[in-house]
Amino acid sequence: MLPVKFTPVDSGLKRRILIVTGLKAKRLVESQLEKVKERVEGEVLALPIPVAAMITPSYAARKLSRSMVEGFDLVLLPGAVRGDLSPLREKLGVPVFKGPRHASDIAEILEHLEELELSPVRPACEVAAEILERKALEKVEDLRRKALKEAEEGLGVLIRRGRAKAWWAPGAPPILLAEIADASRLSDHELQAKARYYVESGADMVDVGMEAGGGKADEAERAVKAVLKAVRVPVSIDSADPEELKAGVKAGASLILSGDASNLKELSKFARKLPIVVTPATPDGIIPESFPERVSRLEENLQLAERLGFKRLIADPILGLAPPYSFLDSLLGYWEFSRRHPNIPTFFGAGNVTELSDVDSPGLNFALALLGWELGAAFIFTVEASRKTFGSVRELKRSLEIVVLAAEKGAPPKDLGLNLLLLKEKRLRDEPLTCEELGVEVLEAEEEAGPLRLDPKGSFKIKLDREQGFLLAFHYKRGYSKPSKAIRGRKPEHVYRKIVREGLVSRLDHAAYLGLELGKAYVALKTGRSYLQDEEIFP
Repeated sequence: MLPVKFTPVDSGLKRRILIVTGLKAKRLVESQLEKVKERVEGEVLALPIPVAAMITPSYAARKLSRSMVEGFDLVLLPGAVRGDLSPLREKLGVPVFKGPRHASDIAEILEHLEELELSPVRPACEVAAEILERKALEKVEDLRRKALKEAEEGLGVLIRRGRAKAWWAPGAPPILLAEIADASRLSDHELQAKARYYVESGADMVDVGMEAGGGKADEAERAVKAVLKAVRVPVSIDSADPEELKAGVKAGASLILSGDASNLKELSKFARKLPIVVTPATPDGIIPESFPERVSRLEENLQLAERLGFKRLIADPILGLAPPYSFLDSLLGYWEFSRRHPNIPTFFGAGNVTELSDVDSPGLNFALALLGWELGAAFIFTVEASRKTFGSVRELKRSLEIVVLAAEKGAPPKDLGLNLLLLKEKRLRDEPLTCEELGVEVLEAEEEAGPLRLDPKGSFKIKLDREQGFLLAFHYKRGYSKPSKAIRGRKPEHVYRKIVREGLVSRLDHAAYLGLELGKAYVALKTGRSYLQDEEIFP
């Protein structure tokens, strides 16, 4: 049965809702209903079953009657109930849908009731998340379409590569440019895999970053050609060596990073028609330390570029973090430059901060996206050159979507249908249960493990295949150094069930150990943490 959008008969009246749950969750559900009492009139009915997730459609059909639901606009059963609730509607005479999986989400679902298409098959939390995310992304796309029209009219930035385009105009997300660092060291296969990964993560453009020192023009041409074959987005070339930049342009690069007082004259011989990022570097390659000096030097370099015939200029005031540069000082440079030259697009190097900071990247990338947006940047540049910055492109993409939505709505960057909550949550969904409440005997677990007894069926080494997203369990027979077989799966339960079915485990403590290690490996795979068997994921 298709989802149904719930619309009350008279929108001026409160909806009357019956929420069906189990005995243990009754108080929690009542507290959730209390939070929305101004919008919803509801009652909680606890069926004579301890855990709400144990309710089945047939059990609910036996316990509920038309008289019990009379006067209600709809009935919500727990989202964890398995199966289709459609037959209950026929029996009870009112719409019956699944609520959220967790009782702690009930208030939020009821707050958005009129926006949702409730389903008798899928939990309301899944439906709500998908609808809110879809609407949010549709709004972002509306802003991007508007920006494309403005960019094509010359009111923003437009980078072309055949039919492929990357663009920006005020009010839309900046162009997200992801760099492949030290591209000349990588094979064509590695370059193409990285480029595809970046685009799949949300990059609008891919940058071919050359090694410091220059002198590898042939490699620059090869790298740009390889990337262009792999992705359908514009590609840039990043080098201080004019010959490498020339080779990259010859291969098809659509943007040059970077021009300065030392190389603009040479670059003007072949790249005047291309967009170019200009930095405040002096003829000696030195970037001034203070923001007033940087802005002044940047203005001089831009004027030089104009005199040499460059028309499509992008300014990079330089986002710095490492001494002698101050982060705040560099932000002031962006602010001052944009104040003086509001019509010159700017380039914001977020990767300069993430790569030089030993902190988790998601929150940092959001803060950088917000700063870049408020400073009016046309480009946000990043790189995933180390494990700690893995995922930065995806994080910046989502951050920029959140930031532009918040600005469009004139609201803080929360409750927009999109989030970047990877490890933390907006609210705990635990359902509290205490030993005292249940009146059970409490047995204290021993902190020290007892003597290890080997399983006659053998042992396992747990590994990760990060590239393909698999958990691997290698089985070793007693006395053998080579594994007899490998069990592969994407989730712990898939792997341990196969192990049990194959008869590769005989001891309960060994089975429990395998469950623990597979669970740890799965967390490591999802979070990007290291996995070493018998070691903690978060020490």
